[in-house]
Amino acid sequence: MEIVLIDSFVVPDASRPALLETSRAVQNVLKTMPGFVEGFVYEKRAGDGGHNVVTTTVWKDEDAFENAKRAVPARLQGLGINPAEKMKALGVQIERGVFTRSAY
Repeated sequence: MEIVLIDSFVVPDASRPALLETSRAVQNVLKTMPGFVEGFVYEKRAGDGGHNVVTTTVWKDEDAFENAKRAVPARLQGLGINPAEKMKALGVQIERGVFTRSAY
């Protein structure tokens, strides 16, 4: 069964370009990992609630997801990317969830 990582962000307007730049750098790493299926960035145009950017990453299965969780931090560190520090510096709040996905 596919595994989906969904990150919902509350991003101050002034921080949005920098967050999206960092997000793209992280996504470029994720796309190279075995078992990556697809990923998307959603930017809110209208609606209630504070979350204004959402990213999704779909993994082929639990093994692919777990392998990526182990491998990605070192790959990002090698590129000088620390997502947690960057989000803190930008004043970004994150809510993360891991879901299974099936067709309806």
